[in-house]
Amino acid sequence: MEFQSAGRFIGTPGWIHERRKVDSFELILVEDGTLPLTVDGSHLELGPNDLVLIPPESPHEGSRRLKHSSLTFFWAHFAIRGWQAVDESSPPDGRPQGDKDHMVLPIGRTSVRSDRLNVMFNQLLDIYQRSYPNPSTYCSYFMTCMLMEMAIGMTEAGVLPTGNDERNKLQQVHDWIRINACDRITVKRVSDYFNYSPSYLSTIYKRQFGISISTQMARIRIERAQDLLLSTSMNVRDVAAACGYSDAKYFMRMFKRQTGLTPTRYRSSFNQRHYNNA
Repeated sequence: MEFQSAGRFIGTPGWIHERRKVDSFELILVEDGTLPLTVDGSHLELGPNDLVLIPPESPHEGSRRLKHSSLTFFWAHFAIRGWQAVDESSPPDGRPQGDKDHMVLPIGRTSVRSDRLNVMFNQLLDIYQRSYPNPSTYCSYFMTCMLMEMAIGMTEAGVLPTGNDERNKLQQVHDWIRINACDRITVKRVSDYFNYSPSYLSTIYKRQFGISISTQMARIRIERAQDLLLSTSMNVRDVAAACGYSDAKYFMRMFKRQTGLTPTRYRSSFNQRHYNNA
């Protein structure tokens, strides 16, 4: 994050925000009064404790002139390299919203408890004043802290989802796979059941559990097959079908890949070891 400039604006009767489109983010926090603003064609009436994050190249302008002089607001411009606009169903790089490698902020208008942000904005202006007109590295560090404060405050207020929400849902996916793996389910069926896209679910599942969904399903099926081979007299074809495999030859390849033995050899070898250890 690179801080560029900041200030505190005090309105006068008849003032109107000029039409602008800049190549950086603009953050506005209203301290007092009402700021009438149009951003990308959407009309906003920003009151005390309202803030708006305007992304780069977004046209914005005042929607009417001030009738009173009670308006005051903080503003700051900053740049973020590699930022991405995402929605709740498609977090950055496929990551959960709470991923600690990313900061998630809502673009547009948000209302938050701004006591801490008011204090921090004043501190930022004090730091900026020391090096004005050239912002110091300290300004960028402090601006980053402000954005983190915003993200934390919005998460606590329920404006942003938490990483725990995603992890809890992934645990449900994990448990569902464990219960239904032998019913010939597929990654698509799992993703459809939990309203995810297959590619996104595969990505976040592997990040959470360190294993792909298909590998997890295969592991559960083979473990079930091991139990059946040792506890029943079912033939290999029936064991394969009971574990979700319609092709017995494919099942045997998968079994040997995971255990190092064919199903028949596994059954006889384990029984022999058990007999010798008795």
